[in-house]
Amino acid sequence: MLKKNIKIFIKTILIGLLGGIIFNLLLLPLPWMLGPAFSVAIFALSGVNVDLSRNFRAPFVGLTGVWLGSYFQPSILNDVYIWIISIIFLVLYVPLAHFFSYFILLKTRKINKPEAFFIGSAGGLLEMTLGAEECKADAKRVSLTHMTRIFLTVMFIPNLLLIFFPGAYERESTWPNLEGSFLHVIAFIVLIPLGQYIGKKLNFPGHSLFGPLIISAILHVFGYFKLEANISFLIISQLFIGTFFGCNMNGVSWKLAGNYLIDAIIVVLSLTLCIVPFLFILGLLTSINVEAILLAFAPGGVNEMGLLAAFLNIEPAYVLTHHLFRLCTVLMMLIFAKKFLYPKFKKMKNFS
Repeated sequence: MLKKNIKIFIKTILIGLLGGIIFNLLLLPLPWMLGPAFSVAIFALSGVNVDLSRNFRAPFVGLTGVWLGSYFQPSILNDVYIWIISIIFLVLYVPLAHFFSYFILLKTRKINKPEAFFIGSAGGLLEMTLGAEECKADAKRVSLTHMTRIFLTVMFIPNLLLIFFPGAYERESTWPNLEGSFLHVIAFIVLIPLGQYIGKKLNFPGHSLFGPLIISAILHVFGYFKLEANISFLIISQLFIGTFFGCNMNGVSWKLAGNYLIDAIIVVLSLTLCIVPFLFILGLLTSINVEAILLAFAPGGVNEMGLLAAFLNIEPAYVLTHHLFRLCTVLMMLIFAKKFLYPKFKKMKNFS
């Protein structure tokens, strides 16, 4: 049994690696995460047995958190007061965009209100999935649609940037190299378990990522440490995270995957459309780059949008901070929904 599991594990990673190489050669965004996610998902949908344990993913999520925390440099303390304005507008954007997405889903997809509510959210993959399970809604549809939303957002937003802001960034491939300090792997060994332990104790949302990220950010903002680790570590972490995402398509038919894809496209377009007025308002009120505002408001995952901002070199600390507040706003909405909407959703499922 163990030998069989090892074979499946190696096969899964090799499929993910193939996807990463192809996406990298094609200069697609976040190739070492989206490439493995895409290739493994295709093989899973085709009936190939692929698998990667959720527990195996946690250290690599933590590694990404430590890396992203290094973009919080002392200079950001001078800009924080400007960020407050856009954070306020972000907190307004999240519920408005959620309602619009929910309304469009109901009108175009003819799905149940509970599913539309949990699918239409501007974030919170895990939280929305758990909410769907509690209300006896289709949790698998909610989970996979949100995963597809994240994938589509990370593919869509960089191309949108190039269309409206030519020269916003340069497309280039990212390969493992020998630059950086291999001694800094010690920082990962120390900060990953420490950050995840503190994050869990303090009940951070997404503690596996945010615990190490916040500890790393504090060390960098106050100048106690400067991470100069080899890029290969980040590439490996993306490979495993992306491969895990792809494995979630196990047991899903092509027809169902097509339905989830349509749901996700509608959600991404609805949520992105809602960003437009906020871009204009913040462009008038602040000096923040419009490209950074778009990445900060984009309906991708925290991990994915943070990495995207880092690789595009577009205000990673600003983007990450906003996505943390976006997730917190989603959690506040869920607290409200749990009290006022969940009972109604449960009655709907009981009568259906």
